[in-house]
Amino acid sequence: MPEPQCEPTRDEVARALRALRPIERDILSLAARGRLTNEAIACRLGMPLRTVERHLARALRRLDRAIERQRERGGRT
Repeated sequence: MPEPQCEPTRDEVARALRALRPIERDILSLAARGRLTNEAIACRLGMPLRTVERHLARALRRLDRAIERQRERGGRT
């Protein structure tokens, strides 16, 4: 049975964030740090709601994959 994954470290998250596109980083930051809704982010950035939702979903997938790759290369498990 595989071991459960621990929460990512700050270093893992920081490295993964650098792999995101600037717009993905901006939207993720507004959602997480700014605690804005997708609708508020869309209004602030002047883009359609669906575009914000796609960028956010893509950013979260890319973060997960980047952290997974770091761990496969010898990071924490």
